[in-house]
This record gives sequence, structure tokens and C-alpha cells, in this order.
Amino acid sequence: MAKPEIESGEVLTFSQLHNEVLDKLLDADISDAEISARRIVEEATGIEPHLFNVEQEQLVTKGAVIRADAMTVRRARGEPLQYVLGHWSFRYLDLAVDSRALIPRPETEVVAGLVVDLLHSASRNNGRKLIVSDMGTGSGAIALSIAHEVPNAEIHASDVSREALALARSNLAGLGRSATRVQLHEGDWFDALPDDLFGTLDALVSNPPYVSPHYELPSEVANWEPSNALIAGNAGFANLEHIARESRQWLCPGGWLVLECGSDQAVRLHNLLVARGYREISIKNDLAGNDRAVMARRPLDDVEPRHLSAASAALRRGNLVVAPTDTLPGLLARYVDAEAVKASYNAKQRPHSEPMPVLVSGVHQADELVELDANSRHLIERHWPGALTIVARRRGGVDPVHGGATLGVRCPEPGWLRLLIDDVGPVTGSSANLHGVETLNNAQDAATQLSANVDYVIPGRSPGGTASTVVDVTGDTPRVLRSGPIGEIELDLGS
Repeated sequence: MAKPEIESGEVLTFSQLHNEVLDKLLDADISDAEISARRIVEEATGIEPHLFNVEQEQLVTKGAVIRADAMTVRRARGEPLQYVLGHWSFRYLDLAVDSRALIPRPETEVVAGLVVDLLHSASRNNGRKLIVSDMGTGSGAIALSIAHEVPNAEIHASDVSREALALARSNLAGLGRSATRVQLHEGDWFDALPDDLFGTLDALVSNPPYVSPHYELPSEVANWEPSNALIAGNAGFANLEHIARESRQWLCPGGWLVLECGSDQAVRLHNLLVARGYREISIKNDLAGNDRAVMARRPLDDVEPRHLSAASAALRRGNLVVAPTDTLPGLLARYVDAEAVKASYNAKQRPHSEPMPVLVSGVHQADELVELDANSRHLIERHWPGALTIVARRRGGVDPVHGGATLGVRCPEPGWLRLLIDDVGPVTGSSANLHGVETLNNAQDAATQLSANVDYVIPGRSPGGTASTVVDVTGDTPRVLRSGPIGEIELDLGS
């Protein structure tokens, strides 16, 4: 870039202007005074950053001094540098930023990169147009980065704030041809999305408000950035939970959910996504090594929603359902309904004194049923969902049907089954067969051989295989009661 045009009244060199700005910021106790001073001088004078040290003795214009003074006053009051400058870089873009939306941060650059990588992988596999939603888009940083970096992506960016969308729209105007593939929608989370996107999204990404109302934010954040883009109820988890619960049905089979979160929320969010029937769930770190995002995939092998809806209704009525589970078709009854559980025993002609395993959607439901110690939580973390049954002490006394003080709980592998259980509560999940008779692999055939009517059958065949490994955690050390797909070495019971 050429040297700044010289105006009348020039009185300072670059070096002198920089020192004046720096002294004022140091007097105001600005923590990044050196960085802020340099960026303000660069912005005010228009000098390219790589020439800053070369042209220290170059005279600056009176107008540049006036601009630098105005920005210095704002920065000295504590206004964030990004707002003072009016723009900030995000990945490969330079975005307009102001107090209408959060400042784009490096943590969110990592989140955007995760989505871009997923979409590039999907593009290599199918080459079709990819449909993406960026919910709570703010300045548009994530949405516009995806549009810029993924040529075959159609992005639907939404925000409840009309002011934030106006900022995103101004950034969109500077995106060039890629802007034609971005649509902006005003509204609250999923209410903002067009109905025809339901079940079609290849990726849904969000950096929602996730800060607890009780968390003390730095004054530079609390006093300047929009609180409605930062603070959320339920200790900061309310929006994360809403998106995690509702997003699955908006994704296409195989579609990805990517959520930015607080470092202390990642495990909780991971467990919720297990319960909601996602697969390939993983926690990702930011550049500082902190847990910063959770990504998960809707399974490709979901059953049709109408079957889940009908099965849910039957279970809530206290009736029995047969469904193809991990290995064999299972006979399901809501565990909180003792009469329904008894009916399942009778349908199998099984003695009431013999415990049935209970299927849970994840660790949260298990926690409500049984006492989990450090050993059992370690096993659950490593092997759920999957072929591991944990036998633990039952909360609330003995079981009302079999009379035992312990329960065997398992989190099944099929995502749709976890989703069903998360909606209706834990279910008994023994094989759908007469007691002592081999179970048939086809769910309808298995239901037919039972000695009582089944209200609903989710169609399909189970893959067969070995029943789950059963581990008793009621003693001082875990003990294998039944060998299964998970071997002793994988269990690592000595740790």
C-alpha cells in the first residue's frame, strides 16, 4: 500500500503517534495496550502491517491523528479492540463487527473448521449440494466461512436478533458470488428455519449462548458484548439442551451436529447426545487445549419416525412393544409401570423372581435407577452405548416385581432405540421369546410366538450375536457375571 497522503498540519511520525496512543492505553490499564496501540495506528493511518516497523519516521496526516485519538478514547474506556476497529479477521474473511453481535473468536474458528472438514468429506463422497444451518449466526462468521470454503454448500443462517442479522447481512454483501448460497432467517432457533428443511440438513452448527448467569465475565465482555448472545439459563446449558434434543429430526440420516460449548459442559452435552440416539459422538478441543465443541452424527439406520411414534404411544399406554435390538428382538415395557412389567413376564412365561435387564438411554437415566460408583462410571464411559450390562444397587429399595435389591442396566447400541427410551423412560429389555425358547431374529415372528398380545411391533431383523457382558459393581471391585463381547482386557477391571 502507498504511504498515507500528506495533509497540512502534520505534526507526528508513526513512531510518535504510536507512543502517544500506547501511553494513554497504559495509563488506562488496558491489558493488551501494546497490541491495541499498534492496531489503532495501523487502522487510523492505513499503513500495511508489514510496513509498520519500516516507516517509523514517516509523517502521518492530521486526519489520521484525529482518527487515532478517537479510537484511543474508546479503547481506554474498555471497549473491545474489535469493536473499536470495526472489523476483525475470522479464518479467511475480514468481517465487520460491532456491539450488535459477539466478537468472532479463535474458539469459534475451530468450530467452523470442524464443519468445513465434515462438508469437504461429504462432498468427496457424493458431490451433491449440501444443506447447512448455522443457528444463532450473529455476525455471520460461521455461515459465511462455510459459504466461502465449501462451494457446493447451501447455508441457512438464523438469529433471533434483528440487529445481529443486519450485521450479518452487511458482511454477506462483501462475500461476493458465494453470498448467493446463503439465506438469512429471523426467529428463535428451529422456528426460524423453513419447514422444507426438516430432515434434510447435512450439518447443523451453532455457537449458542452458553454462559451461566452466575459466571463472572471479564468487564470487557460483560459491559460491551450483547448479553442475550452470551447468557443462558440452566447454568448456561438451556440452549445447548434445546438444540441437542430438537436437531436430530432436522438432520438427514448421516447428518452432523456441531455445537460450541463451555469446557465444563462438554461431557454433559456428550451424554445428552448419547441419550438422543446419536453416533460418532466426540469432544473437540480449542487451540488452548480446552474442551470446546461436541460433534455427533445422526445414524444412517434409523427406523421410520412413524414406528417410533407408535411404539412410544403403546408404551405410554402401559402396553408391550417388540423391537429389533442389538442382537435379538426385545420385549419392551416401561419400567416405571409395574403392571406392564408383570405383563411382559407373563408374555414370556418367565418367573417373576428372575430379574430382567433394564434399557436406559444413557448415564442420566441409569443414575436415577441405580447407585453408580467410580468403577461403574469408568466402565460406562468406555463401553456405552454397547454390549455392557452393569449390575448395581437399586435406588429406592427393592424392585416391585422381582423383589431384588439390584438392577442390571444397559445402554443399547441402536440410536433410534436410545431415542425412544429417552422419550418414554427406561424399559425392560429382555429377549422377545417364551422362557427357555430360542428367540427368532425377525421382530414380527418373535412377537407372534409370545403367549400374550403385543400392542406394537417395530419391524426389522436383529443381527444376532452374543448377549452383553454383565459386570457386577455392587462389591468393592467389579466382577464379571457373564462373559460376552467385551473381554476382560477391554474391561480393564484392575484400573
